Formats: sequence, C-alpha cells, structure tokens
Amino acid sequence: MAAVTNHGLFYTEQLTTPLRVAQVVGLTSATFLAGKTFAQSFGTIPAFLKAPAPLLAKQWKTMYDGDVLIAPATSAIGLGVFGYFAYRDPNAWSHHQILYTTASALMAILIPYSTLLLGPINSKLEKKASDLASASLTDAEAESGMSKEESTHGLVDTWGTINFGRAIISGVAALAATWAAVDRLEVVPAVAKVMGGADRMGH
Repeated sequence: MAAVTNHGLFYTEQLTTPLRVAQVVGLTSATFLAGKTFAQSFGTIPAFLKAPAPLLAKQWKTMYDGDVLIAPATSAIGLGVFGYFAYRDPNAWSHHQILYTTASALMAILIPYSTLLLGPINSKLEKKASDLASASLTDAEAESGMSKEESTHGLVDTWGTINFGRAIISGVAALAATWAAVDRLEVVPAVAKVMGGADRMGH
C-alpha cells in the first residue's frame, strides 16, 4: 500500500516495490509497443515494399510470425496495470484516475482493433506467402495482371497503414499513463497541507 510521508518541507507518496515494478512494466509495455509498431510502419514496411512479391510475402511472414503474440501480450499487460492503478485511486474522477482509465481503455481497444482491421489482411498475406512459396524470390512478374489492392504489395502497404494506428493508440496510452505517474509523484509543500487542514477545521 502506498504511504504519504513528510520529508522536511514536502509530502510525497511512497509506492511499495511491487507497485513500482507494476508501474514500470505497464509503462514499458505501452512504450515498447508504440515504438515497435511505429518502426514497422515507417521503417520496415517501406523497405519490404521494394522487394518482388515472392520475397515481400516471405519477409512479411517472417516478421508476422515473430510478432504475432507481442501486441496482444503487451496490450493485456498495459490494460491490466493501468486498469489497476485507476481502480486503486480512492478519489473518484481524479486527474490521476482519469489518465490511467484512459490509458487502460486505449490498450483494451488495441485488441479488437488488431483483430477486426488487421485480421483479414493477415489471412490474405499468409495465403500469399503460401501461394508464392514455390516462386523465385526475384520474380518481379509473379503477380502481373493482379489488381494493386489485392497484390502482395498493396496488402502489405495497407497493413503498414493500419498498423500505424496501433502506434498512435499505444503511444497516446503511454503518454497518458506517464503523465499520471509523474503527476502522482509531484511534491506538495507540507506547510500548504497543514494550513489547508487547519482551514477546514475552522482555525
């Protein structure tokens, strides 16, 4: 349980070690996901798109297989940690609680966002990877005559755009939770606290 202690002229909230660890884990999960998805959409995907369709499909599949559990896991961690910190705040609708609730809700949104928007594209790209597995990796004409939207390049490009949405959502969640954590650690002059209490007692 957190405790309020008086250090000279200031009061500060002292979080227990488990709470500090949970706070760090939650913030790390959100910022990690934001950074990873941003890097994928603005670094990895543009580089992938320069490859012929067979190689592109293989590269995307390799990336997808390595990351398939990361987004759900980090989203669940952030959701749980931020939700708990919002729940434990004794002051309903406090600035601190609103920020953590916002962060928790955003991390929760990531799960249906990924399932509903990226899920269908993932299925199509996995099929592309399977269909093009026997083609030469350098065959630039492997999908000649196919519409751009349904081509491997079109699907990967769309995937990168939608994936960027995950970077925005998790990034905002990380900012909200960080703001809540920093705001919670602000020091307040002890004199102001004492005077405030005296005023409430009518002195």
